Amino acid sequence: MPPDQEQQGQAELRGTPPVSELGTIDQVKTMVKHQIDGAIMGKYYPALDQWQPLTPAQKFHTFLAHTYSPRTFLNAGIDATKDKIQSDNREYERGTMGWGQHYGIELATSETDVFFERFLIPTVLKQDPRYFRNPELPFFRRALYSMSRVVITRDDGGHSTFNASKVLGGAASQALSDLYVPGQSQGMGPIRDRVTFDLLRDAGLNLLHEFWPDMRRKLFHR
Repeated sequence: MPPDQEQQGQAELRGTPPVSELGTIDQVKTMVKHQIDGAIMGKYYPALDQWQPLTPAQKFHTFLAHTYSPRTFLNAGIDATKDKIQSDNREYERGTMGWGQHYGIELATSETDVFFERFLIPTVLKQDPRYFRNPELPFFRRALYSMSRVVITRDDGGHSTFNASKVLGGAASQALSDLYVPGQSQGMGPIRDRVTFDLLRDAGLNLLHEFWPDMRRKLFHR
């Protein structure tokens, strides 16, 4: 008797249902659907009046949550597309294969960004790594507020401060990627370009996080 049939027969004798391959596929589909829904509908970003400081353990959990957040994978896709357009690195393949290589590298860099920006540096500098919406402001001030959060954050005492966690985190992850990315330019130039691009990208995403809940309520009545 083949091993799979033998295991199924033993499971039936024990009164337990055999593991269904279809059930596993359904579980994967459900997980993927959940992640897609999260990327489209957006996650809950609390308002500024709900701010409370985080403990180091809570900052670590924030880091863990962002490792599989749709935003992390979206950031990697944006960075990979930018690299594919701008880069003439001959170490990569051409076409779709090359974009996949860029994406793999950028995903690793994005996960490193998350570690530095969401846990390590905020813990050392006592800063809050989260984004808080401010729906009480008028439209234009609210838009300015959301974009400015890439360079301004709160410290653990509740005071506004320079967002060194984001700036230094991006610089550290770029410097670390110099060790494993083949054919990549090194030095302060690429670090400066990386930090600048990350700040512009995240300013745009902050706008989305700020206004998307209002748009969602109007579009989907949720």
